[in-house]
Amino acid sequence: MRAGVLFSEATHVEMLRRLRVIRIDDRREMAMRIAVAIGVAWVPLFVLSLISRDTPSIAAFLRDVAVHARFLVAVPLFIAADYVVLPRLESMARYFAVTNLVPPSRMDEYNALLASSRRLSAGVWPSGILAVTVYALVVLLAIMVPKDLLPLWQRGTLPTGLSLAGWWHLAISLPLQLGLLLAWLWRLGVWTRFLWRMANMRLQLVPAHPDQAGGLQFLAYSARVFSTLALPIGVVVAGTLANKVIAGASPIGHEATPIVTAAATLLLFATPPLVFTRALLAAWRRGVYRYGDLAARAGEAFESRWLAEGKQLDAELMERPDFSATTDLYAIVANVYAMRTAIYDIQGLLSVVVATVLPFVPIWLSAIPFSAIVNHLVDALF
Repeated sequence: MRAGVLFSEATHVEMLRRLRVIRIDDRREMAMRIAVAIGVAWVPLFVLSLISRDTPSIAAFLRDVAVHARFLVAVPLFIAADYVVLPRLESMARYFAVTNLVPPSRMDEYNALLASSRRLSAGVWPSGILAVTVYALVVLLAIMVPKDLLPLWQRGTLPTGLSLAGWWHLAISLPLQLGLLLAWLWRLGVWTRFLWRMANMRLQLVPAHPDQAGGLQFLAYSARVFSTLALPIGVVVAGTLANKVIAGASPIGHEATPIVTAAATLLLFATPPLVFTRALLAAWRRGVYRYGDLAARAGEAFESRWLAEGKQLDAELMERPDFSATTDLYAIVANVYAMRTAIYDIQGLLSVVVATVLPFVPIWLSAIPFSAIVNHLVDALF
C-alpha cells in the first residue's frame, strides 16, 4: 500500500518496490510480498531440514504445526492486513474533516497531526527502533530458551547446538514474524495517539446525532477492521498449543489459552476509541441541559396553545403541524438522552473474539471422538 494521509509506507516495502520486486498494483503487490515472505521464512527451513544429515529432521519439521501456522498462515495474514486495515483507518482519519467534526479553527492542528502521524508510522528512526527491538528479543529468547525445548529440526551438531535450519529460523524467520507483529503494534500505537489527540481537539460533537455517539460511532467499526489482525495472532498461539497436543497434552487442560488470547486482542483493538469518553461525557451533559431546556419550553408552549382550560379538541387536531413538529423535536431530544459515552460495537467485539478463537477450533475438535461428532450431527439433522 502506498503512503496515505495517516500512515507512511513501510521502509522495507519501499525498498522492494525500488528493486522492482513488487509493483504498485495492490493485489499483485500483496501477492508478491506474501510470496517473498514465504520464500524467505519457510522455504529455507524446509530445504535445510530436508538436506540435514539427521534423518528425523525433515519428519520433525513437517510435524511442527507451529512453524507452518506462523510462516504459511500468520505471516501472509499480517501482510494482507496492510491492504485491508490501513485503507479503512485512513478513511476514518479523513472522516473527521469530511463531516466537519474538526472546527475550521482547528484544521491546521488536524493537518499537523496527520503529518506527525505519517512521520511516526514509518521512516528511518521507527524502522531502526523496530529492528533493534526485534533482534534484542531474538537474542533474549536464544539465551533464555533451553536447547532441549527446541523442536528436533532446530537442533544440530553445530557449536551452538543448532542445525542450519535452526540458525535460519533464529536469524531470519523468527525476526520476520516478530517484525511484522511489532510493526502492527507500532501502527496501533500511532492510531491510538491520533485518536487521543483528536479527543483533545474540542471537536464539534452533536449530542442529538442519530448514531447516539455525537457523530463518532464510525470509530466503533474499527474493531471489525482489526479482526483481520486478531486472526493471525490467534493462529500463532493456536499453533503452539497444537504442538503440545500432538506431543500428548490434552486441550481440555488449556481452556484459558484461547480466553486469555481473545481478551488480549479485545484490549488491543477495541479500546482505542474509548479515549473519547471524556469528550462524549461533556457533550452529553451539555446536550441534556440545552436540549432539555428546549424541550421544556416547547412543551410549555404546546400545552398553553392546545391544552388550555376550556380548549375544545377535534378529530383534525392531530393533523396540525404543531403536533408533528413537537413529535420530531422530542425524538431529537430522546437521541440526546440516549447518547452513549463509550464508543463500541457489539458485532465488532464479537468479530474480534471469533477471529481470535477460530484457529483453536480444530484443536478442540481433535479432543472429541469422530464417532461422537457424527452422532451429534445425525441427531441434529434427523
